Amino acid sequence: MNHGIEIALIALTVMVIGLIYFVITKEAEMSSQIRSVAKAVNDLQRELFAMDKRLKQELEIMTSLQESVPREHHSLHAELGREVNEISVPIMESLGHIEGSFSAYKEKTENRLRYLEERIRNLSLPTSISGLDDEKVIGRYNQGLEVDAIAKELRLSKAEVEFVLKINQLR
Repeated sequence: MNHGIEIALIALTVMVIGLIYFVITKEAEMSSQIRSVAKAVNDLQRELFAMDKRLKQELEIMTSLQESVPREHHSLHAELGREVNEISVPIMESLGHIEGSFSAYKEKTENRLRYLEERIRNLSLPTSISGLDDEKVIGRYNQGLEVDAIAKELRLSKAEVEFVLKINQLR
């Protein structure tokens, strides 16, 4: 039985040594993995620090730009306003003069037209044109005939028909 105990002890020793070897190899694996995770965390911290530094620099640049842009924008806006005023004032004055000239011309033209219409009304016109009564032209116009058709039918010029209609205030 001594021999059975020795074998059991040897088997137990081999098992303990195998277990110790297994634990040591697993610990070495875990240490290697922990070191690689620690290295990755360290690299990430460095990157985060660099990114934070760049972000702060960009924020400083953006802040300085935002502070300078409104001032520059305001000064550009004011300068543009002055330039537009300098250009638009002479244009507006010229437009006022042109408007006044057109108004005077329009008034003169209307006065001339009124004078001519009054003179035409005061003229003594014959009751018929080319031997035809004005009533034939007016009658056909009231029937709905066009000026061209009346002129053709009565063998008159279109101008004569329009003249009769205008004199009688139908057109």
